[in-house]
Amino acid sequence: MSLRLLHNILLLFLLSGVLHNSYGQNDTVSTSSQKIAVNAILEKAQAALQSADYEEANLLLNSATEIAKDSAIYAEAQMVRISYYQNTRQIKYAENAIEELTSYLDKSSTNYAQLLLLQADLLIQTDELIQAKDAISDAQIILAQSPDKDLSVLLKLRQAELDLKIENYNTAQEALNGLIPIFLEKSQFFYAARAQLDLSHIYLENENYDKANSILTECIALAEKYNFNLILKEAYLRYSQVLKINQEFEQSVIYLEKYTDLIGTENSSLTSTASIIEIDKLKKENKALLDSNTEKTKELRGVDTSYILLCVFITLLSLLTLSLFKNNKLRAKSNNVLENKNSALIDERDRAQDAAKIKADFLSTITHELRTPLYAVTGLTHLLLDTKPRNDQKEHLETLQSSGEYLLSLIDNILDFNKLEANKVELEAIPFDLSKRVHDIGSSLKGQATDQNNKLHIQYDNSIPSRLQGDPVKVSQILINLIGNAIKFTKDGDIYIRVNNKSLNADKCLIRFEIEDNGKGISEEKQQAIFENFTQEGSSTTREYGGTGLGLAIVKNLVTLMGSEVILNSEVGRGSKFTFEIWFDVPDSNKFFKENHFPRSKTELTQITDNTITSSENEIQETSPTEANSKEEKESGSDATPPKEEVISTKQATPAELSNKLILVVEDNKINQMITRKILESKNFSCEVANNGLEAVEAVKTAKYDLILMDIHMPIMDGKEATKKIRSFDPEIPIIALTAVTLSESEKDFYEIGFDDIIPKPFKIEEFFEKIQKAFTNFEVL
Repeated sequence: MSLRLLHNILLLFLLSGVLHNSYGQNDTVSTSSQKIAVNAILEKAQAALQSADYEEANLLLNSATEIAKDSAIYAEAQMVRISYYQNTRQIKYAENAIEELTSYLDKSSTNYAQLLLLQADLLIQTDELIQAKDAISDAQIILAQSPDKDLSVLLKLRQAELDLKIENYNTAQEALNGLIPIFLEKSQFFYAARAQLDLSHIYLENENYDKANSILTECIALAEKYNFNLILKEAYLRYSQVLKINQEFEQSVIYLEKYTDLIGTENSSLTSTASIIEIDKLKKENKALLDSNTEKTKELRGVDTSYILLCVFITLLSLLTLSLFKNNKLRAKSNNVLENKNSALIDERDRAQDAAKIKADFLSTITHELRTPLYAVTGLTHLLLDTKPRNDQKEHLETLQSSGEYLLSLIDNILDFNKLEANKVELEAIPFDLSKRVHDIGSSLKGQATDQNNKLHIQYDNSIPSRLQGDPVKVSQILINLIGNAIKFTKDGDIYIRVNNKSLNADKCLIRFEIEDNGKGISEEKQQAIFENFTQEGSSTTREYGGTGLGLAIVKNLVTLMGSEVILNSEVGRGSKFTFEIWFDVPDSNKFFKENHFPRSKTELTQITDNTITSSENEIQETSPTEANSKEEKESGSDATPPKEEVISTKQATPAELSNKLILVVEDNKINQMITRKILESKNFSCEVANNGLEAVEAVKTAKYDLILMDIHMPIMDGKEATKKIRSFDPEIPIIALTAVTLSESEKDFYEIGFDDIIPKPFKIEEFFEKIQKAFTNFEVL
């Protein structure tokens, strides 16, 4: 039993004591004393009804009825009792109580008008609309002769609810808009919330979802404040429907769960109340039976006592069985309701998951489609820059080229984020040289750092094994995002990239990465938010520095995927430091790698410990990043074959040597055909074009090509199928995929099909020729 219920019972005892004293002093209780007691109890009963606490309401009404049994205020208690019957769906009891009071009250009194309005509410609820209209009309006549402001306002509410029921929405809307301020002014908050709920129904029917959203928000706030669970139940359900229409599926499910919770509470209360009523009824029947048994006992004194006791026992057992049966029936009904609501919640969850999948597929498709026109922009810009434009034209073209590269970076970030969110990212486990990776990243970002007048410092721990096994692409992606972020928010400063060996055993190595800058720093309250999707420190930061806020979100997701977390230490005006630790496997190839003295890092190339990136361009180009990556991916195990010391010639290829190389461009887009051909011809290559995979297969059968650049998505026959067919009769010819990799595609699949390399579209010109240079292993394309 709740504390609130105990409090109310105590109040009843106190009131009973007051009345008992009054009885002791006088033979009859004064009407004034009864009215005070009954009004106090009825006020609490009304509050219990509005919060759907039917068990408490029933106890309070029983007490009020007992006190007011012989009084003129008995009618007031019975009217609240009718509301109780109506709310607990005991329609027959409500109708009987109304019929009893009809004969009890004066037909011209305001009390009778109040009863008519109560009857109209019940008739509207049971869809007996003609009788409801008659009851409202009779009440209107009485109130015209005996005005009562509160009842007149309630009369307008009943008329508006009747208009709502018969779909006379304009009249009902006008009346409800006028009534809500009146109820609020009179502090009749229950009726105000009820009018707001009715008004939301009209807005929903008229498909005015913004207004429905607004009025339901006000209704829920008011009902929650005053614990009007009777209204909250319908408001939650209706608000869930509005959120679903607005495609706010997560919030819709939350409010549907709130509705289900209230339904469960109400059903529990109804069950308890029904049980109390049934028990009271059974007690009365039992008392009657016991009285009857007593009389029979007196009449049958000579009958065997054991026989009488047996009859009594059977009677009591039958009553108990009946009570349990009815309780179980009510409980089963409540369980069915809960099962239906749980099923609805599951359906809503499935819809939300479908919506998330649709969003992921849309982002994947749109980023893929954006790459085709962007390829034309970057390719034509490169061609125009090669035509020796005027200085003013060159400035514009370089701006266009920079914007294209920024847009490409944005598309890549969106695609990476989409893959992470859709759980489409899988970790690779291949041997690689971490030192080489770190120094290559520093070299590639040197230009950006110079633009901001920053210096990059690489501090690499030489105790780290020469070869590690893990996912070098994901590591590079994390470092590029963090270092790029440090460069963007630092000016005239220093950026430190520290890679240290934290722990090393026979087959595992824990590497600690630190990216530190002395830039603008991040305020403490924003440090957690910046790792969220599409979030930056503030709108002014977005305007000043640009960006989408995806970089750090991608970093956090990738580091989490690799079993670690990013730790941020930052202070405004003093800079930021990002730290994370990753476990790598240590492959068996380290001994072989060291004995054959493979170039393992820029540390060995530049012979410095604290590597400030000040190397000349010639030094950075001594080992091609593409060549190093190829070595990393192909070398595994102790029996790996050492690469040739001189794979790519440092001598520039002559036009005659390049013109001897025939390249087949397989591309269905005419613009892309033209751009790719012109870029290749600008380096004196010879080109032929195939419009689809089928043409490519036939061309390779009839001519000898030195390289094939194969698009993936083409009509008639796509690039994957064409590559499989070519590999069936020519396993040696180099084939490079030109593709915008989508969410459903994996780089591993390309290599398994038979591609030698992948160039993502739109490509950077330097990377494009670097891949071609790798294919022509004895030429350097300059």
